[in-house]
Amino acid sequence: MQNPQRDLPVVLTGLATSHNPADLRAAVKKFYTHDASLHHPFRIVEHGANSSQKILGMYEWRRIISPNTTSDVDVVFYNGKHHVLVAEVTQHFQVRISPFKSAPSRYIIRIKLQERDKLFYIYSHEEFLHPTDLMNSVLPPLTPLVRLALVFFALMEVMCSKIWVFSLLLWAKLFGIGSDIQRGKVKSGLTRLVQPEDQETVDAILKNTQYGPSGGNVNN
Repeated sequence: MQNPQRDLPVVLTGLATSHNPADLRAAVKKFYTHDASLHHPFRIVEHGANSSQKILGMYEWRRIISPNTTSDVDVVFYNGKHHVLVAEVTQHFQVRISPFKSAPSRYIIRIKLQERDKLFYIYSHEEFLHPTDLMNSVLPPLTPLVRLALVFFALMEVMCSKIWVFSLLLWAKLFGIGSDIQRGKVKSGLTRLVQPEDQETVDAILKNTQYGPSGGNVNN
């Protein structure tokens, strides 16, 4: 490739949708280094001698089980200084024997290039998918269950966070620990437990609280 930002979208689409085995083999040989790597949620090929042949085998199997895959490169960003390209790709991966209708899956693809003889080759290829997109590419009917589970996990995290803040404020009021209490703004004891309007106390306590050992202040 001479111009990665222009050429790679065409390459990625061709690799995912090629209908001819000879064209697919030629594309992998032309655009990947012989020791390239590929990381995918379901498969990993590490750098090694002729590892591009393993990558070819993976692409061939995907074309065999899903010959009608469609792929569109929606967004491309290329960092010429570091030879890194990031692309957002939407695919419809329809397994040949699956009775279910295909659903769109969004991939984030990160590619590291190597320059050889003024041409660029794929040295490292990584693909990232959100859990819902991953399920869309495997069993689309189960995607709502995955989404429901993720919503539940988010609610649990929010609840645990609120319990943690509540425990800090309750501890400060019961035992007189906290910057506001030390300055006499808040009286300790059981007579004043946590009140929803007590935001000033909450802010003061959180400002002087750490999640763990200090690793630096992001505000500095």
